[in-house]
Amino acid sequence: MNKKVLAILSIIVISLLTISAAPAKTYANSGYMERFNKLKKKCNKKFKYNGPQQEMNHESLEEFKLWDKELNYVYNDIYGKLNQEDQKELKKSELAWIKKRDKKAAEKSSEFEGGTMYPLVYNDILIKLTKKRIKWLIKNY
Repeated sequence: MNKKVLAILSIIVISLLTISAAPAKTYANSGYMERFNKLKKKCNKKFKYNGPQQEMNHESLEEFKLWDKELNYVYNDIYGKLNQEDQKELKKSELAWIKKRDKKAAEKSSEFEGGTMYPLVYNDILIKLTKKRIKWLIKNY
């Protein structure tokens, strides 16, 4: 074999070994998405949003609490598996995201402020953003 072919083969073998030796991301074997989908099913069954406004406002708050609890579970589990530098980065990212989430929810629901639908709209936005954040954490950690 000539030296160029041997060098190329060496690079390919080393690349393959590096890829297969790399630790799998938490996402690949964590069961986070399974938990996510289970909670989604539970919420779809439990919260119908077809009653009086006050009841729907209450349901939206209860649903948000469930999704927030799931977010905290995923965050804490991932956080515990990280080194100190990555923990610091994740914490900074999470705190910034919370501020952004709350600001976005307030802005998007502001036209309903003072009305009976405000809590429902506000909580619905929080729910959607929280679900997105959970998926983001799963995908990126």
